[in-house]
This record gives sequence, structure tokens and C-alpha cells, in this order.
Amino acid sequence: MKIGFNEATALECQGQSLMADLEACEKNGFDYIEIRFDCIKEYLEEHTLQELADWFKNHHLKPWAYNTLIYFNQRDEAGEKEIDEEVDFIIKVSKAIGMEMLITVPSFDVKDKTVTEIKEEAVQRLQYLADKVGPVMRISLEFCGAPNCSINQFGTAYDVVKEVDRENVGITVDTFHFHEMCSQLDDLENADGRKIFAYHLNDCEDLPLGSCGDDKRLWPEEGVIDHEGIANALKKIGFDGVCTIEEFRPEYYELSHADNVKKAAEVTKAFVSKYFN
Repeated sequence: MKIGFNEATALECQGQSLMADLEACEKNGFDYIEIRFDCIKEYLEEHTLQELADWFKNHHLKPWAYNTLIYFNQRDEAGEKEIDEEVDFIIKVSKAIGMEMLITVPSFDVKDKTVTEIKEEAVQRLQYLADKVGPVMRISLEFCGAPNCSINQFGTAYDVVKEVDRENVGITVDTFHFHEMCSQLDDLENADGRKIFAYHLNDCEDLPLGSCGDDKRLWPEEGVIDHEGIANALKKIGFDGVCTIEEFRPEYYELSHADNVKKAAEVTKAFVSKYFN
């Protein structure tokens, strides 16, 4: 299994930038990087997409996914226009550097909508976006394990993806989100492994379920997430993609940028070796 680095992991470290992340990930043996929307836009203030494409051509590290197209569903007309413009930008970036996937997250604080209504609208939006990006790009729906997220469990997200019924639409399994809103291993074990597009690795403090923000994430196996159960389920359904570390912990941002990425590589390699190799 290949390993990836999500830029959120070192986002607030002193000296962080897209170029700093690229160089550190290359040095520490990562195979892929998930590029954040804010990092790429900052990079393009002083650089070009051709420069970025040339960098990837000359290094082992490759782009894995654009992270993230935020709040794709339950938007008003102006919000849908914003999404269209953002997707146009993502397509431009992706074509230039050879990145074939974007990850999208659902909207929060949707009021007075039933689960059925949310799912039906999400299906329509994802079908529209799937057509917009075309068959050469994949869209991975990442449910978020928070009570106020419109799609907050694996089972709900997978229902949406099945109904979308497009080869280029799948799902992201983030271990923190899976744990936080009590997603069921049975649902994952019964899923089509070809529909698991991304795998985000992290852990969580031992706090009441549903109460944690992203700042309560931990390095994998330092918390209470059932990693063995999730990993075994993924192996059972034939997932063999990229395992990407994704942290947002303030204490980790206090590390030097070099130490943050080095630690991230160490724990990700150890995790993959333990559960998948």
C-alpha cells in the first residue's frame, strides 16, 4: 500500500508552504500528497502550474487528490455558482499536474431537511459534478463525523454513492470521522471496495462520541479508534489504494515543519506495515 500526506497535517507549522511540504514529503518517503485548496492558491501567487507540473515530473512524490471542494450540497443559487467556479479551477489544476481526484465534503448546519431529502439532493449534485469533471477525474465524498454535518456516517454516504451510480464517484474513509459518529463496520464490510477512493489516517482522544473537533485528532494508534477493525474491513473488500495521514492537532503544529512531516511519515509507514504488509 502506498502512503500519502495531507497538507493539513503541517498546515500551521512555521515555514509551511506547498513547496516546503513537497520537499519534506519527498525526503521522508511519501508516495503521494493531497494538495489543499488554500496551499495551491497561495503557491500560484508566485509560481505557475507548469512549474508545479515540472516538479512532479522530476520527483518520486506525485499528486493524489485535491482537498477539498467544501460544502458541495444544500447550497443556494449563489453557492452553486461558487462551486462551479471552484470546480473549474480544480479541473485546470488537475489537468496541468496530472491529479485525477478531488475530495468533497458535505455542508453543515442544514436545517429542516430530512435525511431522505439530503440524500436525494446530494445524489443530484454529485451526478452533476461527475459530468462536469468528466470520466478522467474521480470525486470522493468524505462524510464528516459531526452531529451538524448533513452527511455524517459511512452508511449514509455510501447510500448516496450507490444511488449516484457513476464509475468516477466514490467515498473517502477517514478513521476519525468513521469513529466519531459511530459508523458501522458491517456497512464497510458490505461495501464495494472499488468505491473506496481515499483512506485518511488519524486517531482520536477518548472523549464522548460526537463531541470532538478536528483538534482532538492524534497520531494513529495513540487514541481509541478501532484501526484493526477498519483495516480488516478494507482488506476484506479488496481496498488497495493510498493511506493518507491527515491531522489538525495544534500541538503538532508547534513542531518544526521538518519534525512534523518526519513524524507523520514514521507513523504512517509503521501503520501500513502493521496492518497491510
